[in-house]
Amino acid sequence: MDILDEKGEKTDEARSYLEAHEKGLIHKAAHIWIVNSRNEILIQKREKNRRSYPSYWDISAAGHVSAGQTSLEAAQRETEEELGITVLSSEFKYLFTIESHSVQNNGTYINNEFQDVYIMKTDINIDDIKIQNEEVEAVKFLTIDEFKKWIKGEGEKMVPHKEEYAKLLEYLETN
Repeated sequence: MDILDEKGEKTDEARSYLEAHEKGLIHKAAHIWIVNSRNEILIQKREKNRRSYPSYWDISAAGHVSAGQTSLEAAQRETEEELGITVLSSEFKYLFTIESHSVQNNGTYINNEFQDVYIMKTDINIDDIKIQNEEVEAVKFLTIDEFKKWIKGEGEKMVPHKEEYAKLLEYLETN
């Protein structure tokens, strides 16, 4: 992964996923939200052996931006890898960037990221999704009301993306 400075600019240094998270090096990720015409939000359940938030429900698709790659290219790659959906870059709409910092697993996993957030509005049949078993346990659609309850802790466990959830809901409610 390309290593970034505190402003999110590339430092011309690249490190492995493992090293970036062991040392807390700043890097970039792409987050993709899939929303259908009924305004239902696709979420995925993270695989139970993931280092970060195993068995929690999360963003439709997400992943790290590889060295030399743009976040849009990573969004396309992750959507295809995790959900089996091939998407044109023109189908993604960039929404915003979030800066995120967390320490997990007794300090052995330090995540310092700039997360570029995209939305894709499409009607996909959930039965056509081919999940990547190494990363994803399940997928499901939630209505906006159900999503609001889940992120308040009134449903199954969700990865804590408080600022991102608020900005996504604001976007969905005004567009």
